[in-house]
Amino acid sequence: MKPLKNALRSLYRNYLSPKELVTTLVALVLSFLSPLSMADSSSTNISDLSTASGIICMISDYISGPWLYGIGIVLIIVGAVAISSSESSISKMISTVFVGLGIAACAVNIVKNHLGLSYTC
Repeated sequence: MKPLKNALRSLYRNYLSPKELVTTLVALVLSFLSPLSMADSSSTNISDLSTASGIICMISDYISGPWLYGIGIVLIIVGAVAISSSESSISKMISTVFVGLGIAACAVNIVKNHLGLSYTC
């Protein structure tokens, strides 16, 4: 009986206390709404991005997927650190370009593996 009481007390303290109740309710609502937002991935592919897909596929042809993904992650991290440590607007803009290049470098792998879209390069 005591382990059950401790488990219920822990459940209340972690998820149902007044401080955590809003977060728990938001998580509950999002977990029920997430299946409704799933798209049919059988009819979509990377060519829907039109001219951007040509540039992304060209870069992907020259550098293999895992290397390109790694380079993208490094660019995102370096750009984010540069944004946080810069003081002038021009250096923040240049650092934002680095973050954008990193996201573009990761785009092929993200679209292919995480979003489940068919890869047509």
